[in-house]
Amino acid sequence: MAVIDYLRERFFPHMWCPGCGHGTILNALVHAVEELELNKNEIVMVSGIGCSARISGYVDFHSLHTIHGRA
Repeated sequence: MAVIDYLRERFFPHMWCPGCGHGTILNALVHAVEELELNKNEIVMVSGIGCSARISGYVDFHSLHTIHGRA
């Protein structure tokens, strides 16, 4: 699969502030998944609150966005 196949394009451009590293982390994550040839249908992302938790919304994986302290 290509990197773009792991992303939900409809959510772009991203909402992070200029200079924020979360976009870089998202990029590294998606490239690692592609390099490892992981099946996106076998990946689950669990996230809590805050800006970093938004990463799960940009990737086309199964995800669970939980309340504070539950991730």
